[in-house]
Amino acid sequence: MPYTTTRYSAQFLYRLIDNVQAYLEASTATALAEVEAGLTNFTDYRTPTPVVLNFPALFVTPSSETLEQSDDDSHIRGRCEMYVDIAIDGKDAYTIQRTILKYMLAVDRVLRTMTVADLLGANTTALVGEPIWEVTEHQYGVLRQGDTMYRLDGRIVLVVQMLER
Repeated sequence: MPYTTTRYSAQFLYRLIDNVQAYLEASTATALAEVEAGLTNFTDYRTPTPVVLNFPALFVTPSSETLEQSDDDSHIRGRCEMYVDIAIDGKDAYTIQRTILKYMLAVDRVLRTMTVADLLGANTTALVGEPIWEVTEHQYGVLRQGDTMYRLDGRIVLVVQMLER
């Protein structure tokens, strides 16, 4: 029998990623200014950080989804993980290491201030339980040096748990 209709309305990370992206784009400038006046807002939100050329940059990417279907097939409980990658550059190795910490702090604060409406956006329906989210890790890359500039990357791991029908 060919596929005709889905049993669930679950969308997993697809339901979340664009909303997280939009919230970060709308909110990071304020958070950066709160952490330290003069921190430059992100210039690029749409290029994966390994290949970005304009700094500072931020890119949201899916990482993993762990799904558990209920015994009675009434819902799927999911754990969705995404990465918020940050890339910065600078002329001084000491300063850039402290600066990445400021950017990570600001983005962490933004992620922790999201509301259910921010996270689900127009996707809020009776078919989705209220999500729970948390920042679970801050990871830092290796300091790299080009001809005259240094580059440093950071990664924030965001986990969202929700129930979808």
